[in-house]
Amino acid sequence: MGIEQDYSKALTHFRQEKDAFFKESEQSPILEEERATFTGLNYYPPFFALRQEVQIEKLPEGDHTQFATSDGATRLYARFCTVRFTVEGQEYSLTGYRVADDPEADDTGIFIPFRDALSGKETYGAGRYLDVQEEHEHDGVPFAILDFNLAYNPYCAYNDGYSCPITPAENTLPIAIYAGERNYHD
Repeated sequence: MGIEQDYSKALTHFRQEKDAFFKESEQSPILEEERATFTGLNYYPPFFALRQEVQIEKLPEGDHTQFATSDGATRLYARFCTVRFTVEGQEYSLTGYRVADDPEADDTGIFIPFRDALSGKETYGAGRYLDVQEEHEHDGVPFAILDFNLAYNPYCAYNDGYSCPITPAENTLPIAIYAGERNYHD
């Protein structure tokens, strides 16, 4: 098998496990009355070109921003880094964040909410999320894998009982990202 086939197989397995969790777990965001008929989430097919190694360009410490949330509250996030990636030869960038007001928060992960040209049409209107881990360094420069195939909907896309950060304007892409999760209800 080639790298792309291996990746596609691993992604399919990951999605099957997520669907099983959403159907069976007490922690599932799927409403209990919908679980009996739940057959899985809607996904775009694997798109290997939207899985890229990116440099983590760290931003100055202390740069904070308030995110509005789906329930009208706000949450404080630290603007942590910028990541640049290419789609069809064009370069784009997104800001990565870390939770700033929760001492229990994982300080190794990078939260990247984004909206694109599909938001509110084929994907959740308030945007999708990516969770990225710093993977490795080259000559002291941090890099990670940015994989849009792992883009997921926030829990409030499935259930109004959750409070989810709304994607800030700076992370709105002018292009369509045909990867990851689609709308839950079509």
